[in-house]
Amino acid sequence: MQMDRRTLIVSAASALVLPALPARAAIGGVEEARFHHLVASYPDLLARLEDGHLIWKDGTRMPLFDGKAGKSFEEMLRTASLADQLRQVYRAGKPAANPGLNDSPGRIRHAPFFARMYGDCRKGEVTRRMRAVTWMPKTKPQTIQVSTVNNVAGRLEKVIGQLEAMPDRYKAYLVPSAGTYNCRVVADTGMPSMHASGAAIDIATAQTDYWVWSRGKGAGSIPFKNRIPWEIAEVFEAEQFIWGGKWYHYDTMHFEYRPEMFG
Repeated sequence: MQMDRRTLIVSAASALVLPALPARAAIGGVEEARFHHLVASYPDLLARLEDGHLIWKDGTRMPLFDGKAGKSFEEMLRTASLADQLRQVYRAGKPAANPGLNDSPGRIRHAPFFARMYGDCRKGEVTRRMRAVTWMPKTKPQTIQVSTVNNVAGRLEKVIGQLEAMPDRYKAYLVPSAGTYNCRVVADTGMPSMHASGAAIDIATAQTDYWVWSRGKGAGSIPFKNRIPWEIAEVFEAEQFIWGGKWYHYDTMHFEYRPEMFG
């Protein structure tokens, strides 16, 4: 279904410090196909686009835009609309270069979207839709809790099967897992973490790098660091988990299920 452009167009003055998206069929600074890809990414829950809104299968209408033009990257981290969530594209495959300034596809999240999808952890809604998964059962078994919404638990089990088949030299990066479900916010933004949805996992911390640790209290650009082998991220990407190691604000042990982010 085609969207009503009169409803969706926002001011062209809303310049963003983000990687440029393809110009064709751009609506409010976002390529129109990205909105349709969002719907297709969650077929169990999303129905269609209509008059500038995302329509859920239960009839819920969620606006694509919030009417706030010219938001900075930092503002979008804290007050993202659905359109803001789609402004950056996650590119699967081995990175050819370090991420550019503020290129952190997936960190910008419209919190009401994920609360509607996975539940509000503060109300106990997330735990009712989780199940136990055994992380690395042949290497060092560990029980973790993962959402069944969007079959995230099943997808993670496929990832685990592939990781177990990898050479032993990779296992030190994987066990023990640093955790999945945690009803908490992201430290630097105060917004809900994908761990609060039961749709994210952190692998072993021993060789992890995190942008806050590298920058410390200083200002300026963030020096990129990563010790996680690309082959591990490749396995997660095959099941549409994005990797925090591709973010300018990197978190190399972090993976979350975000099919709408893939270009």
